[in-house]
Amino acid sequence: MVCLKPCLRTMMCVITILMLISGCTDKKNLTGDNFSDVSAITVNDESGIMNGYSFPAEKLATISGSETKLLAGSYQNATAISFLRFTGLPEDMINIRPDSCFLQVKISKRSALPRNPLKLKLYKLNKVWSDSIDLEAITNSDLSQNPLAEWTVADTIGSTGKVVKFALPTSEIFNWETPDTLGWNFVLKTENDGWVEIISSEQSTGPKLNLNYQTEVEGEYETYNEFPAKDTYTLNAPVGVTSESWKISNLTSTRMYLLYEPTYTIFKDNEGNMLDSLQIKRMTINKAVIVLHIKQNDYYSGTNSYSLYSFNVVKDSITDMIPLVTGDYEIISNTVTSTGYVSSDSITVDITPIMQAYSSADKKPKGIMIQSLQERQNFGTVEFWDCKDSTPAGKKPYIKITYTPPYL
Repeated sequence: MVCLKPCLRTMMCVITILMLISGCTDKKNLTGDNFSDVSAITVNDESGIMNGYSFPAEKLATISGSETKLLAGSYQNATAISFLRFTGLPEDMINIRPDSCFLQVKISKRSALPRNPLKLKLYKLNKVWSDSIDLEAITNSDLSQNPLAEWTVADTIGSTGKVVKFALPTSEIFNWETPDTLGWNFVLKTENDGWVEIISSEQSTGPKLNLNYQTEVEGEYETYNEFPAKDTYTLNAPVGVTSESWKISNLTSTRMYLLYEPTYTIFKDNEGNMLDSLQIKRMTINKAVIVLHIKQNDYYSGTNSYSLYSFNVVKDSITDMIPLVTGDYEIISNTVTSTGYVSSDSITVDITPIMQAYSSADKKPKGIMIQSLQERQNFGTVEFWDCKDSTPAGKKPYIKITYTPPYL
């Protein structure tokens, strides 16, 4: 019994020490590895954005044919034409007895109501559509003289879109050159100013060709109902120009440059003391966004979301409005795409990694480039208020930053 007393004393000492340690632990952090009460702070840098302009892309984005929408229209001196190719038709086209045939497409969006009615017309492509065909070189002489069918687009499409059915003359079924191998090739164009966006075959509600037919006089009716083997569009748009206006345009592949120099005096600790240069380098940028107020928007509304990306500019001494080219800007790791719907008078573009690189002095602030990731994929254009003195005070752009000061 006597020999147990030293062991009991040792155990009591250990328990006492553990109790003392647990008593000193921050109750908000039960692991005991952070004794700070530092919390995040949000500030607005309202004077850091000093200049800006918009400029055309160095190289136009390629239309791959895998886009989720097809474009057709005539708008702001740009022309878009949709192409659809169907293959895998009934094997014995000569002996079938056609009952009805129609092409079904779904319009997801149309331009604002123009003065004249917007008509969508369906033509036959009188050319073999092979992998080597240059759709950009297609002219009116390559199309059927008259449209196979047409549709007057409703003034309002609605949030769920509008299904359009082009009835095709059954006589046309026998007038295609070797349809079993070359397919039925259609072209969709608009008449009058305006445009439509059509759901492509990449989505479940994409175009479908429907053919009801018999193979025997008294036989049962069979149905051919297929997506196109291939669909795409061409877009011929005017070359974008450099401008003082702050504009993002998918039609002309227009981007924006902003000259930004962080106002480091706005960063303070939780007691209101201004951070010194070393503390600024060690602070954490939790979130940083450019807030841009919309001046004009004729596209992004309802279910149409924007998609913007920010790049860090590395080119020195940009004093004139010059188009930025590859090598003038870079991607900062962990930069995310800014997407959303326009539901107010402003949108935000995430620049968190860029701002962290500036504050930590890993990168020297030389400007930020903003690009739409939807270039040549829709007719979206949006213009923003700039930072000039003539801009109303409540419309000027600024950087909203949430940061955590260093603890030690």
